[in-house]
Amino acid sequence: MDIDSQMMKTASGEDFNMEVSEIQASVVNEVNELGETALFTAAKKGHLDVVKELLKYSNKETVTKKNKSRLDPLHIAASQGHHVRMMRCHPFEADAAIVMLPDKFGNTALHVATRKKRAEVIIERDSRTDLPDIEKSSDSQWR
Repeated sequence: MDIDSQMMKTASGEDFNMEVSEIQASVVNEVNELGETALFTAAKKGHLDVVKELLKYSNKETVTKKNKSRLDPLHIAASQGHHVRMMRCHPFEADAAIVMLPDKFGNTALHVATRKKRAEVIIERDSRTDLPDIEKSSDSQWR
């Protein structure tokens, strides 16, 4: 069968779009040997435009996924001092609990950012600044 015939047998518009979306999601959610998706890399490098694009095809599990070091993309971005306003542009924006997820040490991304003197990158939206970390200290003493 030639390519033209195969293309004519391809699914109709809606089916084709659904198939393309599934492929995009599977590529975005693919993990490397460190247990990280492309979202981890973009967050680590501070590429906000890439983060925004990846979040279009990410699901809640991808956004909250932890790598082998038990860190999620938001904690990675905060630890690198990158602007983590990415949480405003993801499809789960209404779920403020994502911002408050603790890392393996009980620290939220806000705790991590404040230790890096980057509190302003997270306090923009829905972050509680009164929660103590594992050592019972809140972010206010770090600012």
